[in-house]
Amino acid sequence: MALWLQHAVVFGLHAMVVVVTGVLCGGFYVQFAQGEFPCPLCILERMAMILAMVGPVGVILAGLRQGEIEPALWARSWGMLILGALIGLVISARHVLLHIAPGDPGYGTPLFGLHLYTWALLVFVTLLAVSGVILLFAGPGAIVFSHRFRRLSRAVVVFFGIVVLANAVAVFFETGFSLFLSDTPTGYRLLE
Repeated sequence: MALWLQHAVVFGLHAMVVVVTGVLCGGFYVQFAQGEFPCPLCILERMAMILAMVGPVGVILAGLRQGEIEPALWARSWGMLILGALIGLVISARHVLLHIAPGDPGYGTPLFGLHLYTWALLVFVTLLAVSGVILLFAGPGAIVFSHRFRRLSRAVVVFFGIVVLANAVAVFFETGFSLFLSDTPTGYRLLE
């Protein structure tokens, strides 16, 4: 793979993590600013997005440490992304199918005419498509990780880590010490 293409792919990897992390932040906006509590399937969709990004974040961390990404790590990271996206695709498809009956208002307020679980389905389909395109261009050699990406890489990893931690705390507050979350949550059990 040409060096300029490697740099483009590495930059795209960073952009993908930022976009998916931004989608998770959008879920926080709906939860806290609009007062709509995520249902169990919404939380599972968030977890699948986090799982899908574990591989790319691992590549970014390896690039920071080593300066290049070996083909085996590159393949494993995209495998992790594909696995997370497939799990999320199944969860979000089930969520969509729960509300597909005529007259069903759906769960939550629509955003640009689609509910958040439909947007999640589109995110997972997009992640799978991007993974396929990126893997088409993967060559046999190591991917060079330019030193130009160091600040960006650190910022992306910190941003992702903060959002993952915030998700864990938000879910803990919503479920409390219960093992189960109600189908239509109305508050934070930990505070009740």
